[in-house]
Amino acid sequence: MPYKDPQKKLEWELEHRSQRLGRRRELRKIETAWKEAHPGAVRFKPPGIVSSFLLPLGAGGALASYDPKLAIGAGGLTLAVAALYKKDWRWWIAGGLILVVGLFFQWTNQCAKNIRQ
Repeated sequence: MPYKDPQKKLEWELEHRSQRLGRRRELRKIETAWKEAHPGAVRFKPPGIVSSFLLPLGAGGALASYDPKLAIGAGGLTLAVAALYKKDWRWWIAGGLILVVGLFFQWTNQCAKNIRQ
């Protein structure tokens, strides 16, 4: 589809109007058929920041308090997944914070061991 030239874009849209409308109609039929086949099912969309951001951070904090090495690994793995799959900013912040909290707990554990000795 030629986006650079507005005139060619308009021509392309006029030429392919029936195809685009047919595709939209087909997608609407698929959606209604799915709803009829699954009357009680609702497509789940996370309610926002609580489940998609704060829950992993809380889990990472709990993991860091239990075993800091696992939290460091989980934070690093989260950052690697965010980089490989080009995830949004929430993945980067969550991975970084879990990694930092894991490093903090690891450092405090090392300081506590040094003081005991």
